[in-house]
Amino acid sequence: MNKEANFPPNINPQAYAFLACLVGSALAGDFDAYEQSSIGNWLMLVGEFMLTAASQQQLIEARLENFNININSKEHKSGGSFYKNNGKSSQTQRNEVDFLLTAVKKLQEELEALKK
Repeated sequence: MNKEANFPPNINPQAYAFLACLVGSALAGDFDAYEQSSIGNWLMLVGEFMLTAASQQQLIEARLENFNININSKEHKSGGSFYKNNGKSSQTQRNEVDFLLTAVKKLQEELEALKK
């Protein structure tokens, strides 16, 4: 599919949802209850199929990018983090935090000295 087509269009999410309400309301008036139910269920099945296919694609992409996390895993519950996969250990990050805290403290001291 050509991604340049921009379908669905990039419009306000509330307007997009409201448009669906308008289309549904317009269609409902032309059909009896059995026809509405049949068409509505068919449209829901189309949507469910699209959601299922998209979620499987997202899962595969997340696994390929090593961006998949299970918050119920033993590793996560024991303090492990999937962010470690980016090449930095938590100790390296702690050193960076300490450096930034020290720098902020020095800036505060300099500001206090300037105020006097």
